[in-house]
Amino acid sequence: MLIAFALICILIGILLIAVGVVQCRQRITDEDLYISADAEIVRIDSRIRVVLVNHLPIITREYRPVIAFIAENGESITSEGMPWAIKADPECAELMRMFDTNTPITVRYDPKKPTEIYYRSRKSFRYRELVYKIIAASVLFGLGLFCLWGNTMV
Repeated sequence: MLIAFALICILIGILLIAVGVVQCRQRITDEDLYISADAEIVRIDSRIRVVLVNHLPIITREYRPVIAFIAENGESITSEGMPWAIKADPECAELMRMFDTNTPITVRYDPKKPTEIYYRSRKSFRYRELVYKIIAASVLFGLGLFCLWGNTMV
């Protein structure tokens, strides 16, 4: 029974690493295919949200810019695809200043789905995602090896 558990942990760990690497490479490749476009911030939506910080509810106001740009095919696109963020977030603060000064920005959009846009590259996020999967897989792999080792000691 313990050997089966150990082998399952090891297999899940290996599978998690393989899936993580494949997903990371695919998402980075997809992002490299995105097209740059000059855009403007049409408006900034806001919402109030309750978040838990150390098990205490905190009421925060989050902001999301609405971006308008002309796609490569000449189609006018208005996108609400940017993530919600608090004003203290450096990227959010920068976008709010750009909106106040009416400064144009450069975004990257998916040619297949133009409402999916990025303001900055997400490659570092993708790598961080991969590192987290490798850490989780290493724990599972180590647990499986420990169980196998413990079984041989009995």
